[in-house]
Amino acid sequence: MNGAMAEVTLGFRGAAGLASVALVLAACGGGGGGGGGSAPAAPAVITAGNAATITREVLDVGLGAGAFGAAIGGGSILSADGAANATVLGMARQRQSIQQVRPSMTIPAETFDCLVSGTVRLSGSVASTETLTAGDRINATFNSCDDAEGAILDGGLRIDVTTFSGDVFSGQYLLGANVTVTNLGITEDGTTATGDGSFALDLDLRVPLVSDLTISGAYLRVAAGSDDWVLRDFAVTVVEDGRGVSLLTRYSGTGTLEGAGFEGAVDFVTVEPLVATGDEYPATGEVLIEGAGGATIRATAISAETIQLAIDLDGNDVVDETQQMPWSTVGPLGAVLHMASPGPVPLP
Repeated sequence: MNGAMAEVTLGFRGAAGLASVALVLAACGGGGGGGGGSAPAAPAVITAGNAATITREVLDVGLGAGAFGAAIGGGSILSADGAANATVLGMARQRQSIQQVRPSMTIPAETFDCLVSGTVRLSGSVASTETLTAGDRINATFNSCDDAEGAILDGGLRIDVTTFSGDVFSGQYLLGANVTVTNLGITEDGTTATGDGSFALDLDLRVPLVSDLTISGAYLRVAAGSDDWVLRDFAVTVVEDGRGVSLLTRYSGTGTLEGAGFEGAVDFVTVEPLVATGDEYPATGEVLIEGAGGATIRATAISAETIQLAIDLDGNDVVDETQQMPWSTVGPLGAVLHMASPGPVPLP
């Protein structure tokens, strides 16, 4: 998993990302429980030379995993702002064709045109034609689907609803689901990231202008170009609050990340959530990253322009080197996928 890294920039564009997170998003992982994929990698050796690269990948892919899920909302069944796309229009059309006296229904496989181009094929089963219920299942297969949400989707999603309350068609609801992504590709600006894996999803959209998304699971693989990242035993939360003058976005989480630009795996946990205002980088927050031998990187937001890495190379709780650098060197996080090949992160 080394070589020239294709950076997954899950950028701080919260309004365009989580604001469009959708019900089908839950379909992105089928059950947050079981693991999968290859055997776990050995812990990574942290050095002064690779600390910035490790930090960048933890922020972009580790804490950015919730935003990766949000980007899938581009082909969602129902957007958080209540806007209909091809998937929700297809579901509504199927619902109208079912006699209301029936207590439950099987959704026959049917293909619908996406709003701009491409198609989505829907199937599944629901207990009610009026709402979602625990035990409902919805499958979606996207074929170059462009629903004017900023991304083109290819591949499969499955939602298994575990809990639901609220109104799915108004966009204000509380959803719990097990989600499965099968070779789900998201193309943004001509480049593609692909996800495979399973996770549990909890999405709270009950408060207008606030979205609270948590995904958790044992295994999620993200690929971009020739690069692969694997998340294991993770739980990531992204909260967006648009009620004030500026959008506030809060990122927190924990997990193990196997890198593309470094050998091995690191554990990460947010000591304090990373908090960003508008389109800026986080001005506050701290993430602790641990590798082989207890070596650590303590990444602290000094301001919306600067991040500091305090590096303990031998795990004795003594900082051996401190590096300060622009946030752009290791960021951003967020909801929109952009891939580039910047090469190794230069030392400041």
